[in-house]
Amino acid sequence: MFLIDVVLINFLGLFGTYFLYQLIEQFIPPKDNRLLQLLLFFIIFCSITLPIYPNDLLSVFVMFLLFLLSLLLLLKGPVIHKISLVLSLYPFIVSLNFLLEDIGLKIWQANGEGVVLDYLLHGAAHFLRGLVWFAMYQFFRYAIPYSKTQITTKLWLIIDFICLTPLIAMISFIAFTPSITWRVYPASLACILTSFCSLYMTGHVAKSFRYKLENQNLQLQKDYYQELEGNQKQLRKIHHDMNNHFSVMLNLIREEQPEKAESYLASLTEQHILANHIFCKNSIVNAVLNAKYQLMQDYQIKCSLQLDIDTLITIDDIDLCSLFGNTLDNAIEAARQTTNKEITMKARYYNGFFSYEIINTKKHQLKNRGSRFFSTKAQPQKHGIGLQAVRSIVESYDGTLDISYDDEQFSLVVLISDI
Repeated sequence: MFLIDVVLINFLGLFGTYFLYQLIEQFIPPKDNRLLQLLLFFIIFCSITLPIYPNDLLSVFVMFLLFLLSLLLLLKGPVIHKISLVLSLYPFIVSLNFLLEDIGLKIWQANGEGVVLDYLLHGAAHFLRGLVWFAMYQFFRYAIPYSKTQITTKLWLIIDFICLTPLIAMISFIAFTPSITWRVYPASLACILTSFCSLYMTGHVAKSFRYKLENQNLQLQKDYYQELEGNQKQLRKIHHDMNNHFSVMLNLIREEQPEKAESYLASLTEQHILANHIFCKNSIVNAVLNAKYQLMQDYQIKCSLQLDIDTLITIDDIDLCSLFGNTLDNAIEAARQTTNKEITMKARYYNGFFSYEIINTKKHQLKNRGSRFFSTKAQPQKHGIGLQAVRSIVESYDGTLDISYDDEQFSLVVLISDI
């Protein structure tokens, strides 16, 4: 009977475990192995059901190491994302467990220390944890996914330092809990609030960057459709004037003036070149590529753009536009300063793989520090930001980024799989 009661009480802990697992999965997907996913679920279950007692530093420290290692080893994505997730969630877990366990202990002691009451209190504690993690999942699940691609490494480090405060504070409170434990409750609640605000700030910053990119892309779409409308008017005008143009050229030919006819035709063609191109069926991506293509024409850069991504479903449109936009901006910046101005870009989605390659001519020597490259831009603070954004996007989809260069060319290759 005792064993059955324990199993039933712990079964309630699966409620909170499920929603915390879902929250983590929204932030960073687990590795594609069912056994590893079950192992991660079990470690999460142990973490949120572990009772935290006053002066119980060993349990807190051991569980922290286990929680950290499990997320580092069992999740995909960059290490900085995993560490940030641990630092955001673990103080919340510890503080919540300590409060529920200590309050439950005081209620149990005040009411006769009965066995039935003990079961009820532990069951209630698991149920409350479940409600808390359900609320956390519902609150953050729409904002957290954007943080993978929209937040830079430097900003992640700032968030991590902020999250260290509740972590160190809570470990200190557990290690040196006073005899009157309720005096620690305000500090525990403050740690919960700080962790919650850290997650909220992460999601808010990511969504702000996301909205900025969406607004930029919407503006590009607006410009693109305005140009399409202008082209339609131009076509109607050409159609209306076509008979007159044909008459002029026919008379020039009849009068045996082929040079004038050729010159007239060339002038007519130059006047009515349509600015828009259909690079792919995705209107947002097409708008971005049209803007960059026009920029290359303005700088007289010889360009070749080959795309076959009409069935692409792996990558979010905003991330895809950021990938194209940042890499093309860097390529244009470098190529326009060379004598042999040239850019070649290829993008393809085939058999579950997205491949992207862009090659441009360059003039200046590149400098790099670690994974960061320094461009020829005048403002030092803007060096390498585009490539950092691209690297962040690629890592968030668990893809690969390869950069190579010599004295005359710069090459960037991206490979992302949805298998």
